Amino acid sequence: MKNFFREIFSGTELVGTMNLIAGMVIALLWSYFASNWWAVIFGFLAIFFLIEAIWHYILTDYMRHLHNK
Repeated sequence: MKNFFREIFSGTELVGTMNLIAGMVIALLWSYFASNWWAVIFGFLAIFFLIEAIWHYILTDYMRHLHNK
């Protein structure tokens, strides 16, 4: 069981998961405060965190592929 969690939740995948959750929460804040001009920063942060999450998931899959060769 310990090896299963170690393989599934590597460091980069854990960071990607945290970025994904943060991006979704910030996107919800952005949609709630969308009528205010200063809420644009929430949109930029949400896009940044979602792109970072995708990058970490791609990196994790690539590293897992290299490790299994």
